[in-house]
Amino acid sequence: MLDPVHRLTVSVRVPRGAAGDVAGGVRGVVGDVAGVDDVEVHDLESVRPDALDLYVDARVTVDFGGDVDDPAARLRSGFGVLEAAVD
Repeated sequence: MLDPVHRLTVSVRVPRGAAGDVAGGVRGVVGDVAGVDDVEVHDLESVRPDALDLYVDARVTVDFGGDVDDPAARLRSGFGVLEAAVD
């Protein structure tokens, strides 16, 4: 049985004003990926603003609620997730 909880480093695109703060925006983007049950943001490593969005690198713990063969690929399939790698 595979572990449903994984620690990853992600790069995401967060719409400005989403979820009130940067960490909340990261939680929202990652949490909207299919199969994600819970997201905890540990570290915001960088934040790069542009006219409409924030580009954020962060370390997160993701609970998929079930077995996932490739958690990084699952996250990369989500809207706004640019990169993901298992720590």
